[in-house]
Amino acid sequence: MTYIRKQKIRWHSRRSILELDLFFDRFLNQKGLDSLDEAELKLYEQLLEYKDEEILLLFTNRITASNEDMQMLIKKICEIK
Repeated sequence: MTYIRKQKIRWHSRRSILELDLFFDRFLNQKGLDSLDEAELKLYEQLLEYKDEEILLLFTNRITASNEDMQMLIKKICEIK
């Protein structure tokens, strides 16, 4: 992954809801991006296109993603403490 792509992803991971920032910050600070393969990176970028409210519902298990791979990525993000 290029430095520029990584920085863009980090920038787009900043959200307007504090709880989401906490989830994303923990993941990014624990080298979460480096643990993702190319397919997962594309899913992560797709996740960032979702509305904040929908991401929060996904992260708090109030709804599940229709795509199993996306659900696995969400689980990976939320597991980091």
